[in-house]
Amino acid sequence: MYNAAIIGISGFGKIHYNDLKQQAENGVCRIVAATVINQDEEQEKCQWLTAHGAKLFTDWEEMLEEFSGQIDVCFIPTGIAMHAPMSIKSMQTGANVFVEKPVTATIQEIREMEKVSAETGKFVAVGFQNIYQPDTQQLKQVLLNGKMGKLKCLKARGFWSRDSLYYGRNNWAGKLRNNGSWVLDSPFNNALAHFLNMICFLAGSEFRKSAALREINAELYRANKIESADTACIRAVTQDNVNILFYVTHAVTEQSPVYIEIECERGKVIFELDKSHIELRMDDGTVETVPITPHSDYRRHVMDALEARLNNPAAFVCTLDIAAVHTLCVNGAHESSSINEVPEEFIETVAEGDAVVTYIKNLTNIIIRAFDKNKLLSETGVKWAIPGDTVSLLNYNEFKGGKC
Repeated sequence: MYNAAIIGISGFGKIHYNDLKQQAENGVCRIVAATVINQDEEQEKCQWLTAHGAKLFTDWEEMLEEFSGQIDVCFIPTGIAMHAPMSIKSMQTGANVFVEKPVTATIQEIREMEKVSAETGKFVAVGFQNIYQPDTQQLKQVLLNGKMGKLKCLKARGFWSRDSLYYGRNNWAGKLRNNGSWVLDSPFNNALAHFLNMICFLAGSEFRKSAALREINAELYRANKIESADTACIRAVTQDNVNILFYVTHAVTEQSPVYIEIECERGKVIFELDKSHIELRMDDGTVETVPITPHSDYRRHVMDALEARLNNPAAFVCTLDIAAVHTLCVNGAHESSSINEVPEEFIETVAEGDAVVTYIKNLTNIIIRAFDKNKLLSETGVKWAIPGDTVSLLNYNEFKGGKC
């Protein structure tokens, strides 16, 4: 049985709280401490925590200091800007870390976390939940075993509508900075970040590694009245000349399942997250399948992997090394492109209850057309699209603000 602590139990913290509660009820862990700044609003959860032996705090640093050396894993489901300082302090006080995605906003913060991890001997596992799933790991093995030939291109698209309440839910949603710290909130660095990390992981030349990136070109746009982007298309190129293409937006009215295609020398992979299986379509006409993990099992696989890592250093988790490639893409995208405002003539709004959805006209079709052609939006003649610069990612170790 391991000792756990958690910082924050509201918002996405509720997911981590429920994970830990399940583990505690199953006799897998003991929750020894929790930082809850809004205890009046979370009375039921706080009552459960204290009834099961947890000490409550309103200051996370005080919690880590008081329980120094007594926490096996600290769970950190907080805002992006706090991931690095909380993870570093946790390791320095003797705890391993499970931190929500994205691990940080900047590559230099990851390098500092890696340094502290090496100094303390503590690990950081990152909550990019998709790569903990059996289907993703089985697909990675298929791509590595050479059956489908060399990788040529991995691409994903996602249309996830988000309204004004989404952007008003906290003090950093849709922001580039929060209280002086980089956040770089966007579809590709928050809600749909899982899938950018996932295709980078699948492009890695070893099972435990993500792709080694050479360069990136991005186009970032916004229709909503926010600081950051709500729409993006990204092309990253690996050092093995594999293209990684990613198209995401919140500026639509629909919610569509993420769709992934992987082009190989001898076939194509089709991965639709609302289907029951992944299709491996070989050029000779044969089709093989890999079962898709039900979403209801996702968190169990994440928590099982974390428990395994506590008992065995060789057990697989999403490491800082893997997660760093996602952050490298995010930083590179902001080096490549300014956040371009879509002209009003191409924007519409619709009221949904107390919220307003702002969307770009015909955007779904625009992105699908670009996706099918392996092109960025500006390369397909979209009137409002603006090309970004090609940016080298070789030896890239510091984000200084790019074009933000």
